[in-house]
Amino acid sequence: MERLLEYAAIDPMALILTGRAYIIWTEWKHPHEPLDTGIIARAMEGLTLDERAVVVARAKEMIAFGKAVVVAAGG
Repeated sequence: MERLLEYAAIDPMALILTGRAYIIWTEWKHPHEPLDTGIIARAMEGLTLDERAVVVARAKEMIAFGKAVVVAAGG
């Protein structure tokens, strides 16, 4: 987990996707390019139900954070 947090400072996707899902995703798509949901779906295919739950929970946290930033910025 410690190593993952090192990458999270550079790539926010490291907070959403964990372990091998993040590695697969980064091999398919450079993180600053527009997202293709098909790529994310393929990356998640090999995950267990527990791993998927963690990915979804982190994505929801990022959505909440993004909304808070927009509100704080007056948008």
